[in-house]
Amino acid sequence: MKTLIISALVLAAGAQAREPENLAALVDEMAVLERVIGAALQSEMSGLVESRYDLQALRRQTGMQLERWLQERVRNIEAEYLLRQGILISLQFSPRRSVHGLPNSLFTTLARTPEALWGSGLVPSLGPDDFTALRGLVDEQDQMRKKQEELRREWELKRVRTQASGESLRPEEDPEIREMRAVLASEQEQQTAIDAEIQRLQGLLAEATPEVSTNDIHGALIQVVCDYAMLKSLPDDEYLTLKLSGLTSPREESTTGTRWTYYVLTKQDVVECRRGLIDAAELRQRADVYSLPRD
Repeated sequence: MKTLIISALVLAAGAQAREPENLAALVDEMAVLERVIGAALQSEMSGLVESRYDLQALRRQTGMQLERWLQERVRNIEAEYLLRQGILISLQFSPRRSVHGLPNSLFTTLARTPEALWGSGLVPSLGPDDFTALRGLVDEQDQMRKKQEELRREWELKRVRTQASGESLRPEEDPEIREMRAVLASEQEQQTAIDAEIQRLQGLLAEATPEVSTNDIHGALIQVVCDYAMLKSLPDDEYLTLKLSGLTSPREESTTGTRWTYYVLTKQDVVECRRGLIDAAELRQRADVYSLPRD
């Protein structure tokens, strides 16, 4: 998220090329704009996630660090200057994540968490009672694993005693080995039931809690531009263009392909928003917006 590209279209004046007089100032301003927009947008996007999930409560309940599953991320940001056109800022985002991608261990950990320690971390509408079935399945699996470990220890002791006595041991005929295999098969069946119950809870979570949408993130970006884009060195008749990619889910990309979305903002509109004469919603409404396939 550090590459700054300066692309000034050089026009010929007779046989001699010339650069815009304030190019050096624009370069400095673009470098600052790139850093500020990147950092502020990341913060805004984190706030969108926090409004849907209480990450602090989830950490307290589970001891898990969940940002990489729950946060949208700015993967790359680059700024260019196009003479007589303006500043072009290209932003690429990591693919959107879904609640269906949350780790199964989050749900099993919550199922093992005593009800007295529960907060509102996941969503208020998904509480301890929703985890009753999963809690029972996890408890049964824990008992199976405990039994499996006991049988394994008993078998190891028997093996050591048999070797010490010089007797032969046939594992395929040993009743403890057969019991271990039966317990293992039951544990695998239990895991299938646990996975199905987690899918049910993920479905409830998806219904109860809207995902951070592409529209949310575009709105957050326009708000960041309104708050932080100074554009002092940009000529008054030029533009700030935002070029966005990477917000679709992998499933959407497989059917529609990756696309660039462009927001073309006049300097005057950005300045008016910066001064509070219009708000970010109005700034977005005034923008020219279009999409193109990404190669």
